[in-house]
Amino acid sequence: MVGRWLSFGLFGAVVIACGGGVSLGNSGSGLGGENGTENASGGTGTAKKPDCSAPNACGPALGMPSKQCSDGSIGGNTGKCIEQNGTCGWEIRECPPETKPICFDDKGNLNPAYKKCTVPTDCVAITFQANCCGTMMATGVNTASQAAAQKCGDDRAAGFPGCGCATMATQADDGSQDPNGQGTKASVTCDAGVCKTSFKGETCGTKVCTATQTCCSGMPLPEPTCVEGTMCPISQAQHKKDITYLSQDDRQRLNDELMSFPLATYRYKTETNKDRPHLGFIIDDVAPTPAVLQNGERVDMYGYATMTVAALQTQAKELAELKKKVGELERECGKTQSTSKR
Repeated sequence: MVGRWLSFGLFGAVVIACGGGVSLGNSGSGLGGENGTENASGGTGTAKKPDCSAPNACGPALGMPSKQCSDGSIGGNTGKCIEQNGTCGWEIRECPPETKPICFDDKGNLNPAYKKCTVPTDCVAITFQANCCGTMMATGVNTASQAAAQKCGDDRAAGFPGCGCATMATQADDGSQDPNGQGTKASVTCDAGVCKTSFKGETCGTKVCTATQTCCSGMPLPEPTCVEGTMCPISQAQHKKDITYLSQDDRQRLNDELMSFPLATYRYKTETNKDRPHLGFIIDDVAPTPAVLQNGERVDMYGYATMTVAALQTQAKELAELKKKVGELERECGKTQSTSKR
């Protein structure tokens, strides 16, 4: 009897080593034949189902680790003592096969689920190799799928064979191409529930603005940036520091400075005499001034407009004072006339 128990224990160890489903522990009521359990008198009877919920029913805990499967379930050593074939044993669970996501259809189109969106902020542009020639594709995907979609593109590119064809400019979802060949960041928006990219529109540094965006540069932007709407400056206090409001003397000084600007018409050297002249001031005549960027190369439109507002405020104050004086003079004249008639 002892010999049979040891051999059964050895069989259980082999099951574990070979990746079986259960690590065998204590049997329910001894071992018997195929149809029953050997009793004390050598006969057979009905097998008694073991209580695997009892303490130590499966013997010492296994030392092997558990792991999380790709579907979120637990594989390996689950820590559960279960009954199988009349014996208690530790459950060793195989993880289900991993299901790879469907990345591209047979035409090379990215999984539509990756491109679904509701608003433009749902979308981001990713770039991956589109064919064996090395041509890149800039496509729009939703932010939740960005990592998965990028991996799909990279994995697909790794399987491309070497081709002798020429590499073309990076392409966008709308069929437009990178005007610089490669390196420009395509604009991306949500169009009819689908994230779509485009190289059409205004080139803004290394980006391309959409039809609803404006290319902004200069303070407070460190590099050319596409901004929604038609106005560039960011005027909220949260983006600024060292805020100092202008006094009346400051506004008067800006008024006087602005009034001294020589105005001119001009053409750029790249233009012909047939081009319409431009109207404005020449930086060389007025710098340094708040109307010119710190580098001295371009007009600071926000500063220039603010100088104009300061001048208007100053002149409005002067007009108000003049109206007050005129009113006082009219009242004095009225009193004088009334006295003369008497």
